[in-house]
Amino acid sequence: EDQRLVNCTVTVEGDSECFEVAGEVAAESIKYGETVNAFTVISRIPDAPLSPCNFECVLNFGVVQVDPKSGEDESDPFEEEYPLEELEIATSDFMAKVSVPDFRSSWEMVGNANEVLEKFALQFKKQEDAVAAVIDFLGMQPCDGTGHIKPGEGGKKPHMLHLSGVFVGGTNVLARAQVAAQGDASGVLLKIAVRSDDPDVSRMVADCIR
Repeated sequence: EDQRLVNCTVTVEGDSECFEVAGEVAAESIKYGETVNAFTVISRIPDAPLSPCNFECVLNFGVVQVDPKSGEDESDPFEEEYPLEELEIATSDFMAKVSVPDFRSSWEMVGNANEVLEKFALQFKKQEDAVAAVIDFLGMQPCDGTGHIKPGEGGKKPHMLHLSGVFVGGTNVLARAQVAAQGDASGVLLKIAVRSDDPDVSRMVADCIR
């Protein structure tokens, strides 16, 4: 109660080639017990190809001693900083979850000209957890009720996951993922096919798996 924070800003730094810090809005004053927002604006560089990136974030602020009874300042501000969690901008952040009325028809319509096929060994003990993780990694919309494994079927047979979405710029993306528990309980095997009208988008989406 005897301190007040002033001129609170968040410094964001990274080596991204597709995003840049465009400005910030400071929280001018924060009293004890208050919650106030400060904003840092990150803008996309239009001509640069999109790619995942990480930014280091630091909270900068001044600390002013305050008389808890009168609320009046008793000192000039002294500068402090506090490291925050890294900001990660992932490929899935560029994807909108948009379903299609007929996945199989849409899949055939897009065709395999720009298809990307990949295989991954995922470190999940449960098949259900792997399915949820794949959906989260890609940021896409499950179709045909494939987003969940039926109760009691987990681990018994491969699960086929159908996903759809729209990538920034209006590119429709479809993915088929087979999630199979390995018999020796060493993890989960993922086979994925990604289709779109843009080979670069197909590759970026397939590379979301980690």
